[in-house]
Amino acid sequence: MGKEKKPIPLPRLDLILDFTDKKQGLIALLVGILVAIILGILAINLGWATTWLYWVLGIGVVVGILNIFHEEGVLFLVSGLTLTLMLNILAGLALFPAWAVTLFNAAIYLLAPTLVIVSLKVLYALAVK
Repeated sequence: MGKEKKPIPLPRLDLILDFTDKKQGLIALLVGILVAIILGILAINLGWATTWLYWVLGIGVVVGILNIFHEEGVLFLVSGLTLTLMLNILAGLALFPAWAVTLFNAAIYLLAPTLVIVSLKVLYALAVK
């Protein structure tokens, strides 16, 4: 008679979408910063008022979700808040041209939602303990 056919196993999604690897966080952060700077440059050259901010804020949320795990969340929060504070102070000084201030603000607008998401992750991890 005939041989029985074995079903072809489908790839497991948990192996393809492995979010335990921490490399996607660094890549997401670097891509997010690059996109924020590019959108800031386009905003300067094309005269966009506020539409680019929504894109940067949305990218910041995605970066926050993919970026960091709760083990090093506190370190990320301290360094991110320090960078955001320093960029905010530098943007407020009258020493820099408008294009530099826009790039500072682009980095701030990317880091703000990222820090909120990571802080919620850290709070959740502390509450579960």
